Amino acid sequence: MDPFLNEFNEMLTTAYRNIVKVEEFMLRQFSNDKLSISEMHMLESIGKHREAGATVTDVAQDLDITLPSVTMMVKRLEKKGFITKARSDKDARRVQIVLTPDGRRAEVAHRYFHRRMVRAITSDLEQAERDAMIAGLRKMNSFLQMSLAEFVHRKEEEL
Repeated sequence: MDPFLNEFNEMLTTAYRNIVKVEEFMLRQFSNDKLSISEMHMLESIGKHREAGATVTDVAQDLDITLPSVTMMVKRLEKKGFITKARSDKDARRVQIVLTPDGRRAEVAHRYFHRRMVRAITSDLEQAERDAMIAGLRKMNSFLQMSLAEFVHRKEEEL
């Protein structure tokens, strides 16, 4: 393989592993080992809805996971004290999921970690480098979305 492609592949792999490790360490430290990464991402999704709260459907769509998966995780997070559930004032059939103060602190800490990471990576980049980085990430995301769609399509054909 081309030396550039080898190095690029190694850098992507290492960056992914390091981001996951740092996130896990930060979560363990902040939550006293109470939160997993997937639970943190759910808190992040719920936090987007602020005080209005999110529905199970909102979270499932945002994270692209099934309703039963969200329901199970909601039960776990509620038991751990990071979220609460309440019936909607407008429609009693709907349940709104809201962050507790502990959930909000975890979500803010997670957002802060990402903000620090992005700023550290981009702070000294010139505009041409920023444009090239965004273009490269768009291509990467496009490839990953296309690959995911192909896997899902193949899986559906098997059924």
